[in-house]
Amino acid sequence: MILETRLTEVVVYVDRARLTRQGAIELTTGLHRLEIPHLSARLSPDSVRVTARGTAAARLLSSQVQRTFYTETPAEQVRQLEEQVEAAQDELQALDAQVEWIAHQRAQLEALANQSTIFATAIASGEMSFEAHSTLLDSLRRRAEEMEAERQVTLARKRAVERRLQQLKQQLDQARSTRPRERYSVWIELEALTPGDLTIDLSYVVSGALWRPLYDLRLTEEDGEPQLEVGYLAEVAQQSGEDWQDVRLTLSTARPFLAAVLPELEPWYVRALPPTPPEPLAGAPPMAKMMDAHGMTPMLQAEAREEAIVAEEAHANLVQSGATVSYLAPGVISIPPDGAAHKAVIARFSLPPALDYVSAPALAPAVYRRAKVVNNSPYLLLPGKANLFAGAEFIGATQMELIAPQGEFEIFLGVDDRIKVERELARREVDKTILGGKRRFHYGYEIRLESALPSPATVTLRDQMPVSLHEEIKVRLETTEPRPTKQTELNLLEWELALSPRQKLTLRFDFSVEFPQTMEVIGLP
Repeated sequence: MILETRLTEVVVYVDRARLTRQGAIELTTGLHRLEIPHLSARLSPDSVRVTARGTAAARLLSSQVQRTFYTETPAEQVRQLEEQVEAAQDELQALDAQVEWIAHQRAQLEALANQSTIFATAIASGEMSFEAHSTLLDSLRRRAEEMEAERQVTLARKRAVERRLQQLKQQLDQARSTRPRERYSVWIELEALTPGDLTIDLSYVVSGALWRPLYDLRLTEEDGEPQLEVGYLAEVAQQSGEDWQDVRLTLSTARPFLAAVLPELEPWYVRALPPTPPEPLAGAPPMAKMMDAHGMTPMLQAEAREEAIVAEEAHANLVQSGATVSYLAPGVISIPPDGAAHKAVIARFSLPPALDYVSAPALAPAVYRRAKVVNNSPYLLLPGKANLFAGAEFIGATQMELIAPQGEFEIFLGVDDRIKVERELARREVDKTILGGKRRFHYGYEIRLESALPSPATVTLRDQMPVSLHEEIKVRLETTEPRPTKQTELNLLEWELALSPRQKLTLRFDFSVEFPQTMEVIGLP
């Protein structure tokens, strides 16, 4: 007996999905064997689970998964596409025959028009007048023009049919890949102890499904209070071969097929470089051609690749820290098995950002607006792409990292033209005297900031001095106004500046580079 079921719930993981089907049946007392057919060919048989409830007292005896093959694809869309492909192929054959017939007719006309000797004899003997001959040639020319026009129209129709046939074949290939002529069926054996109604739930895991997060981050500044509006979306795609029509959709960060197995470390071997081989004998392949740049033969390369694969698997099997998070999408959602990305809304909320500005004028004469944000929402923000908006304007995209609740992150919201920055080489001098065989160069840079903002702003300004890679090259910071807030060992300088509305500010720093007179130094301005 076939049990009609409907897909009611889908839990999508990062690389697969768990589907739940539900069907109801009225049972009489006794043994019953039910079939749930046309399940996905990507079903994992070990994941099948069956539960039942209802007014009938029943016992589930067994469940069995069977693979079923079809002579025809069990999908109406695929059958329609197959019929359309066959019709297009028949039409294309008819057009080819028509083109051949026109070519044959043209050949006959040309043969008739080329019988100049016969026409000349007929005119000379008086059997055909010159006017009749001219009328015949005009008729043949008009007929040739008509046939050429017909041929052009037929070729245009043929090109259109070929394009349509190519499109239909691509659609058919995609439909066949998602709805193959192979499916699973689940057979359920149960015993009804009392008559009544029974609702059966069937759950199973399929491959060919995934989801990834997508964010819309929009900065708004209404009433002078900045807010970062977060649109937490999910892109869901599936090619399981089953239509997810009006289902309850849950998005999970769990990895059900990875969490149950603890990755085991394999031995990490270190080998000595093989000795240089002797010269090859005549006719033998040169050993150099059998070794890569690291002196590894194909056998060692294969072993190295095998070891690299093991290490990569161990790294990939690391489960994300923290508890698994699942998101239940509001309402019901429909996702066809076309492999295309379909968006679902997880949540929308606002976060208060701390806004400031960052500039590195040595790289670009621009000031970038930065938002430092604390994720005070209850949502775990997974790694994914984020589209950035300032009000209604799209300003770019960035990549989000994993942000736990109460975690901090920062994003850059494009260039703010209301703050101008300029950097200029204001000093470049060489000491005229050489002391102790040393030459000394002096450099000075001026950076000018001008704010057109209506409110105070904090600007982080970053610049740098050269870094010596030789012990006899000495780089020293001589003067700076104001003093940098931070200076690293790599001579990166950073200032935290407070700009008042409409304020102009000039910053300057001078440094010297000293090296032996006989040394040639590169990299100086």
